[in-house]
Amino acid sequence: MKNILILNGSPSGDQGNCAVWIKLIKKHLGSEAVTEVVHLSKGTALAKKKIVLADGVIFVTGTYWDSWGSPLQKFFEDSTDLEGTAALMGKPAAVFVLMHSVGGKGILSRLQGVLSTLGFLIPPMCGMVYSLVSDVALKSKNSHAKDFWQKEDISLILKNFLKACDLEIQWAVWPVDKKNPQRRWLK
Repeated sequence: MKNILILNGSPSGDQGNCAVWIKLIKKHLGSEAVTEVVHLSKGTALAKKKIVLADGVIFVTGTYWDSWGSPLQKFFEDSTDLEGTAALMGKPAAVFVLMHSVGGKGILSRLQGVLSTLGFLIPPMCGMVYSLVSDVALKSKNSHAKDFWQKEDISLILKNFLKACDLEIQWAVWPVDKKNPQRRWLK
């Protein structure tokens, strides 16, 4: 049984759209995994502890001024010391971005880039953006529906994500400053 950590990067925590989306993810995972949800709006310390034990991590965030949620940004800032460590190296990550109308795809791409640089493995087709615009458009049942990401795509993403959790590869790690990544370098 896979241990999957779901990180909610939304400032709304367990009260917003991301929390609803996480319920959908858990429903689609069903009995295929044991899940734990950490709402980063309540702090990042618990997430840092839990990430070590996880077989894979699912990131969920809204779109806030062309970026991911501030709690997720804080998590990255607080977790810099985990870059390239066994806690992250090659650990599969899936990403879900929610948005009202625009900006989400850029956030998805940037977020996957950050995760890859930290050491996470980004499996194929393991990220999507779901928008209010898509949600409204999909209710009209038109012939363009397949061109929109849909709630049902969660299953495909989770299938690829869980397959990646079975991979065992000895990855090479670049030498990053693990002693004091926050030290001042500008004089």
